[in-house]
Amino acid sequence: MTADIPNEAEPKTGLKNPPAGVSESQREGVFVNGFICQHCGLHFNLFSWKANRHRADNTYCPECGRRGAYIHYRRMLSDKTYRDETSKDEIFRHVPWPGSQLISDSVIMASPKKNDR
Repeated sequence: MTADIPNEAEPKTGLKNPPAGVSESQREGVFVNGFICQHCGLHFNLFSWKANRHRADNTYCPECGRRGAYIHYRRMLSDKTYRDETSKDEIFRHVPWPGSQLISDSVIMASPKKNDR
């Protein structure tokens, strides 16, 4: 553990990572959008199943909270329109980052019941 990052919560095991997000009929692939905020300089990535979901005009900087002024990059990691459990390019392979710890402000939602979908 890094000295300047408090241990807010012990790592939890057994958290499920079920398919979520857009339906397969809406999925366009796996994309990573890289942003560099021109207000505060933060570099951050957003993952998506839709090519144009995250744009400079609808993305807020997680550091300063502002939007609209970014250098924006995008890369397609996969063109598969379905969740491939064996692919290293699926979003669930990148989040949580290896070695990350679950933070105490997390909200873990119960799985929706079949009749709620």
